[in-house]
Amino acid sequence: MNEARRRALLASYAAGEMTAIDVRRALDGATFGDVLRMLADEGLPLPRASVQGREDALARAREWLFPKEAHG
Repeated sequence: MNEARRRALLASYAAGEMTAIDVRRALDGATFGDVLRMLADEGLPLPRASVQGREDALARAREWLFPKEAHG
């Protein structure tokens, strides 16, 4: 795999456009540790999942994890 393709894959993962499994497969079976090292070498951040659209699920999780806070 050429460097330009590798950088494009890593940038796509860092932007949240690919899953960890997809980027690992595309990088010829790289381990997650390999991907983390490659991101660091390129100065790319870890991907961040969007909260938009997940508010209800997050609220339910908070109620389940912290029931006393939900009810006073």
